[in-house]
Amino acid sequence: MNRIFHRPWLVIRRAAGVGVMCLLGLTTLSTTLQAEDALGLQAATTELSYQLTTAKSDASHASDKFAPAAVQQFALQQVKALGSLQQMDQGWNRAQLDYTPLGPGTHSWLVNAHIDGTSVGYMIITANRIGKLQLSEYGQGEHNPYDLSLLKHSLQRHNLNLEELSHGEDIQLRYASPLLAYWKVEHSDAGTIYIDATNGDTLPNGAVKAMEHESRVEYTRSPSPTLSVSVQLQSGTDELPEVSSFSADPINVQPDFDPAENLLWITSEAVPVTSLQPLIQQWKNHQAIVFSADERNVLYGGPVPVTGYQVWRMNDGSEKMEYVAIGGHFSVKRFVPIDTLMNDGHFYTFTP
Repeated sequence: MNRIFHRPWLVIRRAAGVGVMCLLGLTTLSTTLQAEDALGLQAATTELSYQLTTAKSDASHASDKFAPAAVQQFALQQVKALGSLQQMDQGWNRAQLDYTPLGPGTHSWLVNAHIDGTSVGYMIITANRIGKLQLSEYGQGEHNPYDLSLLKHSLQRHNLNLEELSHGEDIQLRYASPLLAYWKVEHSDAGTIYIDATNGDTLPNGAVKAMEHESRVEYTRSPSPTLSVSVQLQSGTDELPEVSSFSADPINVQPDFDPAENLLWITSEAVPVTSLQPLIQQWKNHQAIVFSADERNVLYGGPVPVTGYQVWRMNDGSEKMEYVAIGGHFSVKRFVPIDTLMNDGHFYTFTP
């Protein structure tokens, strides 16, 4: 995962241009968002400094202060679904959750799940402009975005030292809709550098600044269809209400690959996709699938391989939500709502 994009790949990414939504629960945040705006970036960078200079166990004691109760309750809902296929004493069901707010504007939170310091997975929770929470993405296992070793290697390519930059004003953890996880690094000599937090690529300043502006205005893109589980926190009480139950199906995993190794997908017709089913059919036909967001590929670290899926369901069978896995070859494997991808790009296939 720690690799440098060579020039041909950058050309391929441009050439590929030829060819969030919520899940399972909405939580009102209107009153807490205003307070979090003032606290946000300072808290996020403080958490980074903790990770750089303090043992992880010490940092985790303060992490719950970086997310309001509504965000923590929403996260527990998602953990319940993610752990529904595991034993109660394993995986997500045992994990401790650490919260880190993400700028700009602190409308997103990174939730790292770990057991005794070993990562179980992660979630990124985002609030839209009306204060509703949505699970923008999640991942399973040890490889998570915002990995400090990835940041260290990326900074070395700019002749910068991570330890010398480990101050709150120098490094900021950020997230811009729909799916751009990145670091903002400020240095007196090098200026401002934006680094993709899923693969270590240096991002173009203009594109990121435009996305930051869009995020400040909109918080998130227009919400996609969501599962209608709603949690309204009672004012004046710390008691959190019971929520409707839901679960996640087993993960379907497809072979990983590098889209740059076989460019036939660039000349293929886009697969008409309105749900997960057309992609499942392509896999049954032994096709590999690539997602390309055309001119927005830089915001996805793409074009990226599509390497699996997971379906979440209400336990009464009334509704479901479909997530697909993107990345995983040179980047973090991220499960994201298929609706987000359908809104931003197209799916292409080729025979491996």
